[in-house]
Amino acid sequence: MRWAFAKYTGCGNDFILFDNRQGRFPLSTPGLIQRLCHRQWGIGADGVILLESSSLAHARMRIFNADGSEAEMCGNGVRCLVHWMGSLGFSSPSYTIETMLRTLKAWRMGDQVRIEMGSPSRLQWHVPLRFESACLFVHHLDTGVPHAVLFVEDVDAVELNRLGPFIRHHSLWHPHGANVSIGQQIDHTLFKVRTFERGVEGETLACGTGATAVALAAAYLHHLVGPLSMQTRSGDCLQISFKLAGQRFKDVTMTGPAICTFEGEIDLPENDEQTACFSVASNSIDSIQL
Repeated sequence: MRWAFAKYTGCGNDFILFDNRQGRFPLSTPGLIQRLCHRQWGIGADGVILLESSSLAHARMRIFNADGSEAEMCGNGVRCLVHWMGSLGFSSPSYTIETMLRTLKAWRMGDQVRIEMGSPSRLQWHVPLRFESACLFVHHLDTGVPHAVLFVEDVDAVELNRLGPFIRHHSLWHPHGANVSIGQQIDHTLFKVRTFERGVEGETLACGTGATAVALAAAYLHHLVGPLSMQTRSGDCLQISFKLAGQRFKDVTMTGPAICTFEGEIDLPENDEQTACFSVASNSIDSIQL
């Protein structure tokens, strides 16, 4: 069956978006998500997002990681979805998006989208972990998905592909594991952040829930007032706003870019033996046949 899709990026965190309001997307096809996300054999992305109908909100978002697992939520993904909805005929100044765990409000402002992140849960501070010869103190926050946050002096010097899997699979976060986000304070309101993501099982160029977790942890630990700017691995920044009273965060929002890089159509396979074939149209070239 021929499906239209849009390829989006939020600060380098990229997604393939499909309109599944008719409920026909072949999720039961083995290996389909992994193949779509494969950067050599598919379209290539950190995840696949499905726009679905909702009785609670303007729309429902389902997001699948590159390994095929379904995630609870994705901040960059919500922003990309909201931006795309404008091209599908949605014309509200604000939107409500149903996710697996909560319904979020979002506002589109040109290529920028602001979304509610909800209040973080399962807060744990100064959790000691021994990694090789070092004793690390990490902070756990669930900002839509769980994150273990670590502050370092130089984020660029950290071998995140070694450290990330150790913390991500630590027994403390069993059975679901945790994303791993590291932060470095540059000045009073600017941080550099990197994230090792579950489901991708590697570092991504940006993670919205990770940037939010780093911002909130920094605010609590160092008594900072928002908004805070989180510079992602791609170099793009996310603005995190919030109010903090004691250990309670409220009015948490994230603002950042959402950009459509290209659109196309694909014949989705019905089983693992079939091959997906697609054509693409983008802003820079009229069409490509692949």
